[in-house]
Amino acid sequence: MLALVYKSAWEVALEERPVPEITRDNQVLVRIKATGVCGTDLGIVSGKYHAAPSVILGHESAGEVIDVGSAVTNLQPGDRVVIDPTYYCGQCEMCRTGRQNHCTHKSVTETGVSADGTFTDYYVTEDRFLYKLKDHVSYEEATLTEPLSCMLTGINQIHLLPNFRTIILGAGPIGILYSYALASKGVTGSLVDISEERLAIAGSIAPDRWQVHSSFEQAIADIAPSTGQVDMIVDTTGVVGTQVLSQLASGGYLMLVGLRDGTTSFNPKEVVDRSLKIIGSIDSLGTFATAHYMIEQQIIPAKKIITHSFPLENYEEAFRTLGCDIQGRTLQASSSAIKVVLQSN
Repeated sequence: MLALVYKSAWEVALEERPVPEITRDNQVLVRIKATGVCGTDLGIVSGKYHAAPSVILGHESAGEVIDVGSAVTNLQPGDRVVIDPTYYCGQCEMCRTGRQNHCTHKSVTETGVSADGTFTDYYVTEDRFLYKLKDHVSYEEATLTEPLSCMLTGINQIHLLPNFRTIILGAGPIGILYSYALASKGVTGSLVDISEERLAIAGSIAPDRWQVHSSFEQAIADIAPSTGQVDMIVDTTGVVGTQVLSQLASGGYLMLVGLRDGTTSFNPKEVVDRSLKIIGSIDSLGTFATAHYMIEQQIIPAKKIITHSFPLENYEEAFRTLGCDIQGRTLQASSSAIKVVLQSN
């Protein structure tokens, strides 16, 4: 089978790999149909995020069941499924204290990072990580289930009120999905991005009553003209951090979800005195089923969010569309795409 393999920073290639085999009675062999390109993939390729050498990349996937282990009773060949790639053992200290997204085995089981992923033709996983797809949900639409579940994980950490004045920094796929996840709970706000082209796309697909702005200052002036402070800021960029704490109202939340190295500083006294909350969030934590439901019920306009689709063989063009030029070894923010999907043959 054909697979997109990571060697080292800027060194990735399509290789022939053997089709994985079912080795345990609870496993399922899935024929991959579509996989979304994630910011994590861009980070791995560009050397900004660590991955195991020779690992197959990719983790936002859907496909068709080809074969099942002897103990699998809820799935059969031909079933259309979406894959939850966040493996957890259920037995380690992290799992037993409700932190399955930080399972202690993650260093060797993280799909597309420390374990072989889904930018390929076939993938084996346990039946508990597969969810059936309704016929009206395309494989491409289903690839948004995993990133959406990550957004819901973050939101579940907030004592959320529908009248929270909210700003999301970054109008890429994560920002758009956060806006819809929040809108499903009655929250309105503003998406901010420095790219006018991306803002134009975001403006056409943002939730009702959500605004788009080209600067943080404009968003603040629009949402909170009298106080200059909002109740929640979600930073999907990874470059802003605690610089915006002064624009948070007392008791407000700063959600950090961008995976970028950097340094930042804040005054602990301000955080304490104004009851501010700084939250980091990653991966899916008991939210995949809800994300699956939201995609199925078309609460999320998946077709609009997916702006580009390429065959797996054209992975370089797909990455370049997202601002990651593998040949030129450069990574910059894309202004022409929101979500890109790679399709297996």
